[in-house]
Amino acid sequence: MENVCKLCFKAFTSYQKLLAHERSKHRNNKIVPHFYSLVQPSSNQMFYYINSFIVLVKKKLGFSRHAIGKKHLSIETFPENVFVYLFKDEETFRYSPAKRKYQCYFEGFSGATRLKQIFQYDHWDFRQYPLTNTKGYVLLEDYENKYQVKFTWSQTILSENNREFVLEKMSCNFITDSGEFQENDERQVSTPKSNIPKNPILRNDLPSIVKKRFRYILPRSPLQNLNQLQ
Repeated sequence: MENVCKLCFKAFTSYQKLLAHERSKHRNNKIVPHFYSLVQPSSNQMFYYINSFIVLVKKKLGFSRHAIGKKHLSIETFPENVFVYLFKDEETFRYSPAKRKYQCYFEGFSGATRLKQIFQYDHWDFRQYPLTNTKGYVLLEDYENKYQVKFTWSQTILSENNREFVLEKMSCNFITDSGEFQENDERQVSTPKSNIPKNPILRNDLPSIVKKRFRYILPRSPLQNLNQLQ
């Protein structure tokens, strides 16, 4: 019974065959068979984890060429129901029952806009240094290319002394960049593609110039019910 597809109930002789079937027949699956058992989180619980994520993102942002490139963060105790209710209505939301794994990604300017709506916070993706008018930010689009912020959730079961411990982990991968502000220009100009190597971690050129009126990041607005977005 362990090797039965939870989407079409077909049985397989091994876990590997079940995974192959899932990749072939249910690659873009959005159905969560046990969704009925996931309690809808409260607004306070949702924002607790959203705020935790934003704090960790900002810790990854810097103001020099050495702070840019591919970044990874994780929250080791991230409830499944919070992840599902955050992203279940997104076009890129996917679930693998065999792996008990979710993923969802956001791309380009449209992805950045959508994440601001989900987090109900316009400034989740950048940090400013007032003394130099410098900004570190999550890069989602430049002149020639789009980049992704990819979220994954997975479950690990540990056994010790005949007891099982379930670990629920959320991970996020993204790319960061840095730039400067100029007060006389309202437009934001992303880094040209020619200045971004295939592996941003190894980038040695000068930081991009981001032109925008400088302003401090305002505090988050009062908590609001996420149901308003659905």
